[in-house]
Amino acid sequence: MSKNKNVMRWGLIGAIALIVLYLLTLIGDDSRAYQSVDTSVAMEQLHNHNAKEVQIDDREQRVRIDLREPISVDERENIESISAQYPARTAPEIFDAVREAEPDKYKTNVTQDSFLMSMLGFMLPMILVFGLLSYFMYRMQTSGGGPFGIGGSRAKQLTKDNPTNTFADVAGADEAVDELQEVVDFLTDPGIYEKLGAKIPRGVLLYGPPGTGKTLLARAVAGEAGVPFYSISGSDFVEMFVGVGASRVRDLFKQARENSPCIIFVDEIDAVGRQRGSGMGGGHDEREQTLNQLLVEMDGFTGREGVILIAATNRPDILDPALLRPGRFDRQIPVTNPDLAGRAQILKVHAKDKPLAKDVSLDSLAKRTAGMSGADLANVLNEAALLTARIGGNVITADALEEATDRVIGGPRRSTKIISEHEKKVTAYHEGGHTLAAWALKDIERVYKVTILARGRTGGFSMTADEDDKGMYTRDELFARMVFAMGGRSAEELVFGAPTTGASNDIEQATKIARAMVTEYGMTSSLGPVKYGQEQGDPFAGMGGGGTLEYSPAVAAKIDEEMQLLLDEAHKVAYATLEKYRDQLDLLASKLLEKETLRRGDLEAIFEGVEPERPALPAHDARFHRQDGREPVKTPVELAKERGEEPPKHFSILEASKATRERRRREREGNQNQPGSSRWQPPAGSAPQYGGPKPPEGWTYTGGPAGQTQPAQPPQPAQPQPQQPQQHPGAQHYPAQPPAGQTEEIGFRLPENERPDHPARGDEPETTPANPESETTQLPREPREPRHRRGEDD
Repeated sequence: MSKNKNVMRWGLIGAIALIVLYLLTLIGDDSRAYQSVDTSVAMEQLHNHNAKEVQIDDREQRVRIDLREPISVDERENIESISAQYPARTAPEIFDAVREAEPDKYKTNVTQDSFLMSMLGFMLPMILVFGLLSYFMYRMQTSGGGPFGIGGSRAKQLTKDNPTNTFADVAGADEAVDELQEVVDFLTDPGIYEKLGAKIPRGVLLYGPPGTGKTLLARAVAGEAGVPFYSISGSDFVEMFVGVGASRVRDLFKQARENSPCIIFVDEIDAVGRQRGSGMGGGHDEREQTLNQLLVEMDGFTGREGVILIAATNRPDILDPALLRPGRFDRQIPVTNPDLAGRAQILKVHAKDKPLAKDVSLDSLAKRTAGMSGADLANVLNEAALLTARIGGNVITADALEEATDRVIGGPRRSTKIISEHEKKVTAYHEGGHTLAAWALKDIERVYKVTILARGRTGGFSMTADEDDKGMYTRDELFARMVFAMGGRSAEELVFGAPTTGASNDIEQATKIARAMVTEYGMTSSLGPVKYGQEQGDPFAGMGGGGTLEYSPAVAAKIDEEMQLLLDEAHKVAYATLEKYRDQLDLLASKLLEKETLRRGDLEAIFEGVEPERPALPAHDARFHRQDGREPVKTPVELAKERGEEPPKHFSILEASKATRERRRREREGNQNQPGSSRWQPPAGSAPQYGGPKPPEGWTYTGGPAGQTQPAQPPQPAQPQPQQPQQHPGAQHYPAQPPAGQTEEIGFRLPENERPDHPARGDEPETTPANPESETTQLPREPREPRHRRGEDD
């Protein structure tokens, strides 16, 4: 920024100097008082003896005439002074004409340049060219920007006032916020960390699906840190010219070191940080040079103390391993789609400035939006607000949120599309088949909503609402989803006897589930728990990028056979279910044709007599069956519920760090609000409390307290009684402290439920042998052939 200010300052000075020089030239020019005319007009006035005074400027080839009588030229009247140009070869004729005109006075002006002006006119162009070349060379060698700033950093420096986001604007990512809050705390108060020998993380990588809030977290860090914050995209390092990207990396870190401590945020770092050596697409040398320079700047021979790098990406799997190692990215934080509680928090954050109707329940909306990212949830609320404004409403209703959710999932309504009655009937039975198949199964969520309204590229859809966020699925649950997908095709066959193209997406989803069950999850008896089909090519190349399949053609045929068996079994179960409850299917189809959209309450009334069942799916392997007569143990939460007690509260590092951070904040505020006077003030309470170190244990005094009286005793013979040492009465007002020479240890401890109930038996294994000089036996290793990369010459 200072360099740009210097350039602007000197440029302004030069412009002012040129303007002043131009003005002085205009003021000193005495020819401005003469009207420029054609040569013929000037010669006519000479021949008419209308010249009073004449001056011939030999160098300029100009004649200036002061007239006796004013004339009119080009509709201008009362012109008393004129000037005209003449060719150099006609100078004698002009002189003769002036002499014959018999003016009162005439003279010849011969202009001669000085030596200084001649040298200046000769040297000035050379000085300008040499100055420009020197400036370009200086920019290339010192600033790293190159000519015209081609290699300069394009990072935007943000202040504490821009952006205005804080961690209070981030919801649904508490763990990620806590990890980044530690970085901000380190920059704010590094003393509490330096006491423990801790070092600030030099790099933080945020990775996760699109729309989960990675960039928002970085903006919140910029708003909370209070230090210079540089923001740049990974694509800004990639240029057509070789070496420009590396120059920009050097310039960025140079600016950061000059303003340390500071934070650098690189968005979409996979644009420059892809694994080296792939060579996909050609022209990868420039990208690899840029990556090499980035690796050196992050953790090279020269340090980068006080510079923290935060990066975000959607593809951590394609980043170079050298970029991900500790020392460059010490902390890798996943930012995933929010769970139920996170979705509710996100909806509340985005609904702050939106007027909601009384029938709106954001918690219920969070249950119906499982799998959505933070960007999707923000879009739902925005679509609801736009829909309300479109109809002239003033509050956002629950129906508006429902319609907005459908718009985000399936797209806007296609109200103008003309659909035949037969196609509408097929769609009603198709969606009814999905709904009934899911309602009659135990291992799948109930359908929350079914509609035959055309949206986007779909003619209708059935939506299930997950009761909770599941992280794993059983074999029966996966098979139930296959049955749910095949319910539409089964309804078409059962009612009309002919399948349609409307089931293409359903078949695709069922096929994906079946393939995953066979090749990834090992849920078939013939193939067993084996992973098939691992790719080893470039992530961007897909199946055709040089990857090899790790199974034979015979195994491939067996995989296809097992998939076909699973799909066929799901098809039969769906058809049998619809055939059994045909009356409910017809009633559902008629209601859909009438109302076009049905929700949970209507579906419960239609399917009142339907009992969910679990289809008799053949065991994946008879050898590994469930043990008879034994039940799994119960969780502590289940046991507490049986006893009517509160569920046990588990230890949370997140809650502990929040509590500690809040305590430190209150301590800092208390220290700032302390009065300037150091006079001691008695604390509130009956007994005083003393600060400072507690007196030692042997701090006693001789005699009793003043004013203490003893009861009357009969006189006894005088005997010498030694004075018993007693504890000083003020010692009790000091806080309890550990013994002298010891420091109270406060550290991280595992919660009680994670600690071992019994000590380990035997001694801990030693990391080094007891006798280093003892002989050891090492198995001989076979000689290994040198390994080559595919495509390299041997």
